[in-house]
Amino acid sequence: MNLLKLIFRFEWKQFIAQPLQLALLFFFILLGGYSLYTGGHFVEQQLRGLDTLQRNQQRQFAELIQRFDSDTSTIEGKNLAIQAGLPQVIEYRASPIATNPPSALALMAIGQRDILPFYDVVNSKRDFFTPPNTAIANPEKLAAGNFDLSFVLVYLIPLLIIVLSYDLFSREKEQQTDRLLRLHGGSLRRILFYKLLFRLGLLWLLLTAFNSIGFMLTPAAIPKDGVDFLLWNLATLIYLLFWFVLAWMVVLRGSSSRKSVLLLMGIWLGLTIVLPALCNRLVALKQPLPLRTELVSKQRATMLETWEMPIPQIVEQFYNNNLQYVPLRRPTDTAQYGNKRFVAYYDLLGRRMDKNIRAYQQEAQLHQRWLDRTSWLNPVTQMQSLLNEIAQTGLGDYLHYQGDVARFQHHWVLHMNGFLLRDAKLSKEDLKHLPQFSPSTDPGRISSIAWKIAGILFLTLAIWAVAGKMRPMEKKY
Repeated sequence: MNLLKLIFRFEWKQFIAQPLQLALLFFFILLGGYSLYTGGHFVEQQLRGLDTLQRNQQRQFAELIQRFDSDTSTIEGKNLAIQAGLPQVIEYRASPIATNPPSALALMAIGQRDILPFYDVVNSKRDFFTPPNTAIANPEKLAAGNFDLSFVLVYLIPLLIIVLSYDLFSREKEQQTDRLLRLHGGSLRRILFYKLLFRLGLLWLLLTAFNSIGFMLTPAAIPKDGVDFLLWNLATLIYLLFWFVLAWMVVLRGSSSRKSVLLLMGIWLGLTIVLPALCNRLVALKQPLPLRTELVSKQRATMLETWEMPIPQIVEQFYNNNLQYVPLRRPTDTAQYGNKRFVAYYDLLGRRMDKNIRAYQQEAQLHQRWLDRTSWLNPVTQMQSLLNEIAQTGLGDYLHYQGDVARFQHHWVLHMNGFLLRDAKLSKEDLKHLPQFSPSTDPGRISSIAWKIAGILFLTLAIWAVAGKMRPMEKKY
């Protein structure tokens, strides 16, 4: 213990006495601060967009309520009173909005929230062409990614670890102070380990500070989850251990400073650039990610094809698919502008479009599963996927949200059809009890996070076991 305190005190004095290391640490602090700023700015933008949607929704809904109390002594008031409670008017003026608000950690790991829709307009007409569903991803943005805290942690902090650790042993050899170290404390291996432990503790304190600041910067409108914060810190610690264990294994080889830094930089390039590119290429060939533009194009073709079908055929298929409405069947159902004709059309259109969407989501889920499989080969991509999953900003989280939207869509259609098929209006009380979207929690999320953490930890322990069989080599420089 006395040796540990002595080395920590010496390493701290040596660290603050080197302007280059202090400047490097300060530069990384600036990068971390800027990453939190960009993440916070992005989250604020999405929250402002959602707040605008909700305020517009509330204003439109209040106007619908006021129609029941319109002054019928004027022409305008009579028209508003006639329209009060009409299902078509309600959907046109105030269709419900399904939202996917950012989580408490989204500002630290933006993930794919910037290229995926975070709200959907829901109505019985199955409108698949509103702006959130037709957003086109910017290829340049996809390639560059986001400069958030997860980017600093996953890709840049390993560079700082390399700079601080590559010459841990070789510098002592090159300065011929390794024999002196043995005289002052026994095992050289233990001394080197304590020196590495000091660097680990320093970076762990730095990243914990950044994580805490990011968590505290979470807007008040977003509920904070302490469990997610603890998982984030645990993932950060294990990732730091992984890179320090790698550095420890290279240090114990006893190579020169030049060879050690070249080897560590080669490992960094391989894990952060080469291997992810190869894996993504293999996944793209094996199971390419479907384009949303293709889905939109297919939906447009489906809509045109369904609209051109004969009205009696559409109505017949509607009653075959919805036996509960057979008692409401009338000879006038095939009227060109009747409610039942449009209900039958949108029911059949929705079933066909749902089929297209299910095919799209199945391909997207297969693509995600292949990415998860290949990520086990690389702790860097595994860590990025892990942080996105903790922050609920990955593709899997979006697909789960889309499943909630589809279920709410079905519930809303059933509710509104009850009025449309009977040519009935909604009362003021009915308006106050309209279905509301409520997101659900992914039951497999925590287990998936645990498996990914275990995967990085297992690889770290495996490298540690290999390093445990190595001894500092006696080389001359």
